[in-house]
Amino acid sequence: MEKVSDSMGRPSLRAKRSNIDVNEKDALMLAVSRELLTGRKTPGQALKFLRVEMLSVNQEQYARMVGVTRKILSEIEGDKSKANVYVLNKVLRGVGLCVSILPRDNYIKDKLFNEDNNLG
Repeated sequence: MEKVSDSMGRPSLRAKRSNIDVNEKDALMLAVSRELLTGRKTPGQALKFLRVEMLSVNQEQYARMVGVTRKILSEIEGDKSKANVYVLNKVLRGVGLCVSILPRDNYIKDKLFNEDNNLG
């Protein structure tokens, strides 16, 4: 992790990995979103995957970036957190995700996201 000063003279963090291509980022986000919607990944697993693959930062670095403790981040990634929606959104926002409410029933989710279904 390279430390750089921002315009206010404060140290800011920059990921070691060079910027990933927009298409690669979109592909990662789509794949993770599908895995979340189908239940193949938990929100914690998705967060950890995107933190590592998109940002190439460790928990301590990411926690500082989003303004939480490493312990809170570890609990969220381990799906053991009792964090409120505000904290979850704060942590998820750093990788382009947010908390949302969806039906638990897979049949309803399939109907909702079916390409043949015109939502408006």
